[in-house]
Amino acid sequence: MEQGVLQLALTWNGRQILAAGVASTRPLAARALRGFSFARVLEFLPRLFSLCRCAQDVAARLCLSAARGQRPTIAATPAQTQAVALEVIGEHLWRLLLDWPSLHGEPSRQNEFLLWRKQLLGLADAGDGTDGRGAAAFGARLLAWLDHQGPPRCEERMLAAPVALLPRLSAADWESHFGDDGFAERPTFSGEAAETGVLARQAEDPEVAALLSDGRRLQARLQARYADLRELAQGLTEAEQRSTWIDVLEVAEGCGLARVETARGTLLHRVELDGDRVARYAIVAPTEWNFHPQGAFVREMTGRPAATRAEAALAARRLALALDPCVPFAVTVKDA
Repeated sequence: MEQGVLQLALTWNGRQILAAGVASTRPLAARALRGFSFARVLEFLPRLFSLCRCAQDVAARLCLSAARGQRPTIAATPAQTQAVALEVIGEHLWRLLLDWPSLHGEPSRQNEFLLWRKQLLGLADAGDGTDGRGAAAFGARLLAWLDHQGPPRCEERMLAAPVALLPRLSAADWESHFGDDGFAERPTFSGEAAETGVLARQAEDPEVAALLSDGRRLQARLQARYADLRELAQGLTEAEQRSTWIDVLEVAEGCGLARVETARGTLLHRVELDGDRVARYAIVAPTEWNFHPQGAFVREMTGRPAATRAEAALAARRLALALDPCVPFAVTVKDA
């Protein structure tokens, strides 16, 4: 199944961006799972996602286990929480060391990234074999590195009123928000578009909060990515700190719901079984929140000043990268 692409369209009048739109060719993967057996879902689902693959796999396993009532208490294992944490760290480092430097015209940090990636792959291969010592040592190295790092500077201030930040709810709290299949395609919170991801998770960090109060929302997202990395690194040295990143609920007999925090935000899986077959499967991914037709990308691009077509396109690429979709995106600029 093709992963699809986000088409980000801007309407520009030579002075500002009058309108922004999002069109997605991303397939509704969850619908393809209807009628699948438990085993077939676990075999097929990870193949659908090139990013956040570990998080998707963990969410599927947990919600299916809950739906089947396999254990009195369903919870993520230490191995699962560590695997998700390592995946998020790797994706944050990819963005910060590879994507953002090129977008800001700064020197490549590819060699630095590859060194971190080698360590992450070593930890993933080791699994539980190091009794957590290897992960804790890696976390300590990452914390030391973060003490000397900072995001690129983005001085622009947002003019439009922001969308709300999505709260970090438990799986039990999320159950009341699920409705028909439309919720997974265009999710809203209390009837409104909302933003998930690093900014929502780290909005109370002092440096992030100061940037938000100053209207520098793009810079706040970059700073929040560093705050996220610090939290994750500390979680590798203190395992209990990772416990808020994953949880699961047995909604009812034959129905389970799992929440996993990913690099891009909150990921939700909900399944209803008919015997050992999937009757209904819903996946609510972070991209559907942040690139909602009334979401953060559209809201913040609309009305933004841009003296040239190139400036308009660059602003869209920066904001899209900060919001971090889980599929490729393309930007087009048309005249008003």
